[in-house]
Amino acid sequence: MPTGPAVEHGRARPRYVVPLIAVGFLAALMIWVLVSPGEGGSRSPAPPQHRVSHVVRPPTVLLPTPKESATALEESVPDAPPNGITWQIIDTVALPFSDSAGPSQVTDGIPSGFAHTPTGALVALVQIDFRHLTEPNFVAVTTADVANTAGRAEFLRLVTAGHLANPAHPAPGTYLQLAGFEFVSYTTSDAVIQLLTARTDGTYQVSTLSVAWDGTDWQLVLQPNGSDSPNQQIVASPVGFVLWGGV
Repeated sequence: MPTGPAVEHGRARPRYVVPLIAVGFLAALMIWVLVSPGEGGSRSPAPPQHRVSHVVRPPTVLLPTPKESATALEESVPDAPPNGITWQIIDTVALPFSDSAGPSQVTDGIPSGFAHTPTGALVALVQIDFRHLTEPNFVAVTTADVANTAGRAEFLRLVTAGHLANPAHPAPGTYLQLAGFEFVSYTTSDAVIQLLTARTDGTYQVSTLSVAWDGTDWQLVLQPNGSDSPNQQIVASPVGFVLWGGV
C-alpha cells in the first residue's frame, strides 16, 4: 500500500474515486473505476503510472483441452463482444448482465450465480470488482464475492481501521466506464483478464484482474496488499482489446 501521496509533476494526475466518509484507504485500493481528472471533491492520488504505447501480455492464452470437463468446453475465450449481454446502470456505471453467463441474482447489491465459462468469468470479474469498491453494501459484497485470501483480509482491515463507507447516490459522471477487455489466461479454476477503461483525456487505463472458481461460483482475487491489480498502465489506444461497454 502506498504510504503517502504520489508526487506529481506538471499536470495533475487522474485520481482514484470511491466516495468515502474517511477518505484514503479504499480509494487507494481502487484500480479501474476512476474519476475524471480535474473534477472537484476530496480524492486520494493514484500511485505513479507508467505511460506506455502498448500493453505487454503473455504470448499464450491457456485454453481448455479435451481432457478438461465438458463445462470448460462450452465456449471459447471470447475474442469479440459476448452475445446476449444487456447493461444496467448501477451507481452511475454500466454493468453487464446475461441470462446465460450471469449473474442469476443480485441480493442487496451482492451478485451471484455466474456461469462456469469464460464469459461467466468476465461478467463476474466486472460485476464483483466494481461492486466491492463502490456499493454502499461493499463490505457484504467483499465478504460474499471475494476469495478468502490474505488480500481480502487486508482490504477489510483497512476498511475497518478507517471506518470507511460509501454514499448511496454518487453523482452522475463520477466514475469512468468500461471500454474493453482482453483475456490473459483462462482455465476451469481461474482467469486473468485485463480491463480497459476510457479516460477523459482520450487515453485508456489498463488493469489486470483475477477471478477463481470456488466450486460453485467465480470469486474476485485480491492482491496481498488488498488492491485489485498488481499493476496499471495508461495506453494511447484500445488496439489489442475487445471493445466492450454499455455506454
